[in-house]
Amino acid sequence: MMEPWRRRLGLRFREGVNWSRDEGGAARLTSPSFPPIPLGALPQALLAAFERLGAEDPTIEALAEGVAAEDGPLVVATLLHHLRRLEQLALLAYAVRDGNTTIAVLQPISPWFSLGSGAITSERRYVLSRFAYQRRVGEGLVLESPRCHALLRIEDARTAALCFALARPTAPAALAVPGASSEAMTTLVGLLIAAGFVIPAEDAGGTEEEQAFELASWSFHDLLFHARSRPGRHLGPCGKTYPFRDRVPPPPALRPPRTTADPPIALYRPDLDALRTSDRPFTAVLEGRRSVYAQGREPISIEQLGELLYRSARVCAHVAATPECAYDFTLRPSPSGGACHDLEIYLAVDRCRGLSAGLYHYDPDAHTLSRIQGRTPEVTALLTGAAFATCRTELPQVLLCLASRFQRVSWSYEGISYSVTLKNAGVLYQTFYLVATAMDLACSGVGRGDSDLFCKAAGTNYYAETTVGELVLGSRPEGDEA
Repeated sequence: MMEPWRRRLGLRFREGVNWSRDEGGAARLTSPSFPPIPLGALPQALLAAFERLGAEDPTIEALAEGVAAEDGPLVVATLLHHLRRLEQLALLAYAVRDGNTTIAVLQPISPWFSLGSGAITSERRYVLSRFAYQRRVGEGLVLESPRCHALLRIEDARTAALCFALARPTAPAALAVPGASSEAMTTLVGLLIAAGFVIPAEDAGGTEEEQAFELASWSFHDLLFHARSRPGRHLGPCGKTYPFRDRVPPPPALRPPRTTADPPIALYRPDLDALRTSDRPFTAVLEGRRSVYAQGREPISIEQLGELLYRSARVCAHVAATPECAYDFTLRPSPSGGACHDLEIYLAVDRCRGLSAGLYHYDPDAHTLSRIQGRTPEVTALLTGAAFATCRTELPQVLLCLASRFQRVSWSYEGISYSVTLKNAGVLYQTFYLVATAMDLACSGVGRGDSDLFCKAAGTNYYAETTVGELVLGSRPEGDEA
């Protein structure tokens, strides 16, 4: 039995769905999600029904009445079959009207979308999902959720007011929005429940999202980031699309050298051929890798810093742009998504033999350090924050700060740019860990860092270049063997 509110829903083709007829009169549908869908030769009444789906928001009953008036109940059954097929393929959108005004449209955004039952029980209270959020898209407002395979286009302030009212558990009968009819509000609530934006509010212990561990364990921003950085639960492009190709040139493969008062400091370059025979076997290094939080009394040396950076992050080769890859890139010991190598390495130094305290930038091409500033309060705060984050009382000898040049990735990738940046950071973490283990150095990742503080210390723009990860580096304590 169809819920009463469902009968009041207006139907339309989802955005991007079109239908056409060939010269032989056979109809077909085209959509962003599927290859063309042949519908065959259809009666004129069904073609008229498809016209209405593309031009207005008829209810299912209005469509059926129009077809029955022309061709009878047999063609109505064919209509319902096609509508069911369109619904199963997530090619239909659902409109809610209040009088002559469309106040909301539910738009499927995934082939996995299926409109649930949306059964409304008058005895229960309902509440907006804690994962639901509103945002501006173009000149309109949408309601989205990483739990849903659809978005709601908010076409009228009455819809936004209903969402506000549902921020607290409320029984359907108690929902009152000024200027809105009770029928329209009931239809909208049913649609929101069926789509997953609104959920039952339990009296004890909160909603299912707060009780079930698999949902309670997700924060809003973590689940949103997960859903938006992979295809399936959003309409946005996802992958290497070169969204800025025709607007701005690609950011350079290498950051322009920092201009500083002091000349660059040339770093030690290890003999890689000698290391190939003297290093411990890879399995011994991999199995011996662990986070080492304690540091030795004698600090790390500038030669050790030079070797670590050379083995982990130097530029090995330059590759010019090609028709297949529209930007120059570099090859380095650590891989990077699309060879973008967006991560810049800064060093906040407390103690290092041969290097004074302060903040430095590493040039991976020249294999040099540029001194940005001495031990300012900001640099000390970076070191203190890392000690606190790793539960240590002593300051790190050296803090490696990984700062992303975000536009280096977002120039070519869309939808997954920040995800790529974090994967690049994770890969570089592991490379630093393994090289530090091979060199008998103490290394540990830092779970958090203050990106605004880093920008103040380094003089960079938060939206153009700031930290996405940090590692503590130092000498190993005596007697602590890898």
